[in-house]
Order: sequence, then C-alpha cells, then structure tokens
Amino acid sequence: MNLDLDGVDWQLAHPGPKGTTRSPKIEIQVKSKSKPDLRNGLLQCRLPVNNYNQLAGPGFQIPRFLAYVVVPAEAGDYAICSADHMLLGTAAYWLSLVDQNIKPTGNDYPKSVMVEVPIRNLLTVETLNALLIGDLEGATA
Repeated sequence: MNLDLDGVDWQLAHPGPKGTTRSPKIEIQVKSKSKPDLRNGLLQCRLPVNNYNQLAGPGFQIPRFLAYVVVPAEAGDYAICSADHMLLGTAAYWLSLVDQNIKPTGNDYPKSVMVEVPIRNLLTVETLNALLIGDLEGATA
C-alpha cells in the first residue's frame, strides 16, 4: 500500500476473525511532539486542516484514527534495544474524529485546527485490539 497519499501513515490489520469481524483493519495518521501541551488530561494537538479533514467525519470504509506520539526530546532516548526487546519511549494516544465535521478550506478559513487527545486514550495492545473490532469505549483506559 502506498501510504500517506490520503492521510494514512499506518494500516493495521488482523488476519482472520476477531470478535464478530472478519479480517478487521484500521488506518492511522501519526503526529508526534517531544514537549506536548497537556491541559486537564487532554493533549493539545494542532493539525493542518487538510490532515484533519482526512480523519474527520463518517463514510470511511476502514476506520481512521489519529495517533499522537509523545517522543523524547533527544533522539538517542527514543529506543532502548537489547537481544530480548526493543523499548520505545514515551507513549502514544489515539483519537477518533468520526463524529466531527469536515472543516472548510480556502483563503478565508483557518489553515489549522486544534484537537484534544485524552491521555486516557493510551495506545496499548489491548486498546489496539479494541479499536480493530470497533469498540471505542473498550479502547479507553
């Protein structure tokens, strides 16, 4: 798949049945920041309107999500690798914009939009599995 032509950086899939869905897939747009702005349990993430519109609203055949990745300030601290494992720092959080309206574009409109990503939406193996089967409530920590 040629990614990021339509706002998709990753596509995650599960082969075969998972819950009541056969071969589920989700698509993810990734944004990252080393010094996130956290207010009242919400990470503030400014998206260009084009990127926002690639995630917003209903009608996608494959569900889409924003993954907001908090990364260490120093690139050398991003991954710790050994023969047993690779540990990535620091964390990633998800957001669905399926219930949001697409924003207008053009010279008379803002070029970006602020979204708020709840820190309770931590991406883990369990939350990714819940997102794959469409259980957004179960994907919230």
